[in-house]
Amino acid sequence: MNMDSPDGLRTVTKVDEQCRAGGWRAKTVRFLKTILARLDVEPQPPSFDLVAMQTAAMGPTVLPAQPRSKYPDILARTLDALHSPVVVVGPRRNISHVNTEARELFGDKIVGRNLALFFREPIALDMLNEVLSEGGTRSLEVNLDVPIRRQYKLVISRLSLVPLETPHAVLEFQETTLMKRTESMRSEFVANVSHELRSPLATLIGFIETMQLGYTDPDQDRDAHIRFLGIMEGEAQRMSRMIDDLLSLTNVELREHERPRGQVDLKGLLREVIDTLVARGRRADVEIVLSLPDVVPCVCGDRDQLIQVFHNLVVNAVKYGGNGGRVEVNVKATESGLPDGGHGVQISVRDFGDGIASEHIPRLTERFYRIDKGRSRDMGGTGLGLAIVKHIINRHRGRFHIESRLGEGSTFTVRLPAYKGGA
Repeated sequence: MNMDSPDGLRTVTKVDEQCRAGGWRAKTVRFLKTILARLDVEPQPPSFDLVAMQTAAMGPTVLPAQPRSKYPDILARTLDALHSPVVVVGPRRNISHVNTEARELFGDKIVGRNLALFFREPIALDMLNEVLSEGGTRSLEVNLDVPIRRQYKLVISRLSLVPLETPHAVLEFQETTLMKRTESMRSEFVANVSHELRSPLATLIGFIETMQLGYTDPDQDRDAHIRFLGIMEGEAQRMSRMIDDLLSLTNVELREHERPRGQVDLKGLLREVIDTLVARGRRADVEIVLSLPDVVPCVCGDRDQLIQVFHNLVVNAVKYGGNGGRVEVNVKATESGLPDGGHGVQISVRDFGDGIASEHIPRLTERFYRIDKGRSRDMGGTGLGLAIVKHIINRHRGRFHIESRLGEGSTFTVRLPAYKGGA
């Protein structure tokens, strides 16, 4: 359409008259669309200024939403690109937008609901109210305990005010878990090493001094030297295992808040673990039996850590329940028993030994807890195996459960979430 033609001029003049008369109504918007259509111009998403003008002039009238496929939601994509959980909150603390990290932290069904239903920190909620009403920025340290304890620096800021819009605030959860845990792990590691290594070091020093005296005493028995060297070797190996397990546990605890994302073939992994331990079982006169269904779902996890879990559990069953002559490893799919309520896989390791008294079961996953300290040391145990298992399973957002009865043996059950394709 030629805007210099009579029809074009009449159309523009009519729109101009509507504008001067303050008649920015839906009819005016239709006039604008008519002009664009006659000019063969493709309609474009309205600018923020045009939206504000139309909103102010048209009152409560709402323009039709643009098709999501044609005009992608830039806000949602921007929030999802951020690596920290971000929550946008409007009036009455109702959640209007969240990113992917926030959904993983608080759940999928939080948009449109009150923040206080998911985040029960009275001081933080009071700060949010202040920011919404007064503006500015507030921050504080907060802890979230579900599904695993994590520390955050919470920063609350109000969005720039827009005419005729209610105030909104942005909550950004900046994770500080790794930094906090590094500080505490350092002191815990030093304390554990100094306490647990004191005994074997004292033994080594004592035998070294005895042997040094023996070199000046021609009557010293050579067989005693050999016996002493054997004891010293055993204590040195014990210290080496202790340090290896402490380092392993410290590393697992340090990364416990970071959920692994890999896809793990559990059937192949368990076969590999059992194959490496069959010879050990034979030396202890223990048969290790693996029972697998035809189909075992893959799990979401860290393959090396899961190997460590099942290696520790089977070795423990052979060591402490081996007098029953048999260790069974059973696998089945499960639809319950996980923190997120999703599908998963259950693996149970059962021995037929003496069993464990009920008062000991709640403490078995504590660091250095031993039911019989002398027996544990004689068998090369460090008291850290089940603690490592517990923290690895926590990192995988799984469950670990122990059942035992005296005289009937023990069952150690692990439940892991099934792989969901980038879960």
